Amino acid sequence: MRILIVGGGVAGFALAKALELRGITADLVERQTGQPVGGTGLYLPGNATRAAGELGLLPEVSQRAAPIRMQKILDTRGRQLNVVETEPVWRECGPCVALPRNDFQAILQNSLQLTNVRFGAPVADIGQSATGCEVKFADGTIENYDIVVGADGVNSTVRRTVFSKEPPGYVGNVCWRFITRNSVGIDCWTAMLGDGRTLLAIPVGQSDVYVYADMAVAANAVEGFSDQSPLASLFAGFSAPVFPLIESLSRDANVHFGRIEQVQMTSWVNGRVILIGDAAHASSPSMAEGAGMALEDALVLADALAAESNVEAALAAYSLRRRPRVEWVQKQCAARDKMRSLPGFVRIPVLKLLGSAMYKRSYAPLLEPI
Repeated sequence: MRILIVGGGVAGFALAKALELRGITADLVERQTGQPVGGTGLYLPGNATRAAGELGLLPEVSQRAAPIRMQKILDTRGRQLNVVETEPVWRECGPCVALPRNDFQAILQNSLQLTNVRFGAPVADIGQSATGCEVKFADGTIENYDIVVGADGVNSTVRRTVFSKEPPGYVGNVCWRFITRNSVGIDCWTAMLGDGRTLLAIPVGQSDVYVYADMAVAANAVEGFSDQSPLASLFAGFSAPVFPLIESLSRDANVHFGRIEQVQMTSWVNGRVILIGDAAHASSPSMAEGAGMALEDALVLADALAAESNVEAALAAYSLRRRPRVEWVQKQCAARDKMRSLPGFVRIPVLKLLGSAMYKRSYAPLLEPI
């Protein structure tokens, strides 16, 4: 069986690894000429580290990552609204950790032994017949495959080529992300909520911290913001512990700016082409499950392809098994975003009284095996 994986991110490399563990080799192509430099942070809840363990990578991930044993939610003045101890919630599943995204992707890529990986190989077109797919690359070469897997992110070329040209849906927020020195001693997942604005800081190593900032912005005003936006003035009114990390940010810092978008599809399969990860079901980062869902997708799809020789049956079995879990996460992301958008006089007492119970309820299904 010839399998093409399109996309050299978490979903693509994880699928390649999962297939290798089941004795299946694949080709993997990435349109960029190499892995990105700089990057941002990645928080992995317990279900994501469990999936990393099933790929045989948890020891190396744990060695490079910072353990996240507590999640705090504060108001803009730094007053505590809610705190959750992560270990009791995730004990039977896996530890919660955080590390630079590029480090995690490097762990995935470097673990591959049989996969043929090609960078700088954009896909130009995909044609299908009853028995397979004809893939044309931007350099004019053509290859034939039994299955094509679109693991190429929220702005997926595969989705646009084979499924729909409709762009991802804007959820109403823009965000800025960067890694900087942990000059203020952030020691756990720490979020500060304001009206229409959020600051989040997560340690990603012994000396660095990942900072995420988002703001509600009307769709017709997004073009007024960029990676050069004056974050200190946009988030004026916030205080320690997170705001000083923005206030002291140098002008040449590697800040990533973007719209927060989602992808919701009635089907992830079209013939012998299938979408996984953000290409299939991108959500807002409210549940921090983007990587977790991608890793789980990889394991389940590899299981299906190893267990079923009929391609159509394998892809159908994958979709049936994954959809309830993915839809739960997307539903929870929407509910969390709605709660964050409530005015402070409603949001604050809800978090104080119900925050811990809401956390446990939202993640409870993800404790179950995939």
